[in-house]
Amino acid sequence: MKQKNKAVPGKTWKVSDILGFEVFDQTGERLGILSDVISTGSNDVWVVKYDNEEFLIPALRSVIEEVNLLRKKIFVRLPNGFESVYSSAKSADGILEYNGYPVYED
Repeated sequence: MKQKNKAVPGKTWKVSDILGFEVFDQTGERLGILSDVISTGSNDVWVVKYDNEEFLIPALRSVIEEVNLLRKKIFVRLPNGFESVYSSAKSADGILEYNGYPVYED
């Protein structure tokens, strides 16, 4: 099933196309890897994993700034208050894994 790329009008992708992409916030901080997409009826919710933590990000036009299929990266603008809900700090030097495989930046 194809999803409309709300951040970039006219572009589409399948959920399976973007799983495993790295997710970055508006400051350039790496949030983790997109590991799952939950369909809620009103909008999708993206599950982003970093180490043993999960972050839930609403897949809304106001949140998703860019999905770069070539670089396998997603850029988001987090809603106000997100940091207070998910306050643990993450090191950019951490090794990320997706389905047991290390993910390396290019």
